[in-house]
Amino acid sequence: MQVQSDRREPSLPEAQMGRILDSARRAIGELACTVEALDRELAEVHTAAIPAHLDRLGGHGVEVFRGEAAVRQLLEDATMTVRGQVLSMNPGAPPAAALLVAGRRRDEEVLGRRVSIRTIHSESMLRVPRGRAHLKALRRAGGQIRISATLPYRLIVLDADLAFVPPPNSGGAEPALVVVRNPDLVSLFVQTFEFCWQEARPAEVAPPSRQGPTARQYQVLRLMQLGYKDEAIAREIGVSSRTMRRIVRELFEQLDATGRFSAGMAAQARGWLVPPRSREGCS
Repeated sequence: MQVQSDRREPSLPEAQMGRILDSARRAIGELACTVEALDRELAEVHTAAIPAHLDRLGGHGVEVFRGEAAVRQLLEDATMTVRGQVLSMNPGAPPAAALLVAGRRRDEEVLGRRVSIRTIHSESMLRVPRGRAHLKALRRAGGQIRISATLPYRLIVLDADLAFVPPPNSGGAEPALVVVRNPDLVSLFVQTFEFCWQEARPAEVAPPSRQGPTARQYQVLRLMQLGYKDEAIAREIGVSSRTMRRIVRELFEQLDATGRFSAGMAAQARGWLVPPRSREGCS
């Protein structure tokens, strides 16, 4: 009787496997070094190419202004010449307080001449007191404001025939502004603004509510007080992460808070940490 034995392929000796792994690690390390070197070269080329690229734009309905004084004077002059409307997109974190004050002064002067202003700001403007204060003042002066989670770039368009866009410059470079008068390019910028305007939502910058939280907001505040993170709170109350972010954002806006600690202090001061039913029964 024949006995059938299991026939298996002989495994590679441990030493041979080790050599293969060492060789693979060296190859990966060399590749990583090559990628890093290419990244550095690309950054150098990009930095060197920007000034040359901007210089070549001159004479095609595009002009570049460099330097803080030149850019500031350019914006001041534009404030005096605009007659119909201003469109602007403002991505990123809120500017420093001094820059916001200067910008608001220009906007109020323009609105005082019955010029229309439509502006889209990043959501981050609602998260800090100076941002909310700026938007409230602009709305009181007659500006139309919308908020967006994402915006493609900073933009100002005057009277649909002149556009300002910042050049893509590296950190530490001097301030610069690209002035575009080419009708086709300005028209493209206007179309981009209108698309972003339709996708944005109206800015809710009314004074914080004093009537107390909803039952869900109370739940969130209590869990925050117990040290729960946003993800854990979302699971606890059965909502998505996106809904949780919206609830927290609305809470911070109502409490005029910039973070969990200030929200907790404001909620405590207003009696928001009392359960809604208990609050309703109090005289």
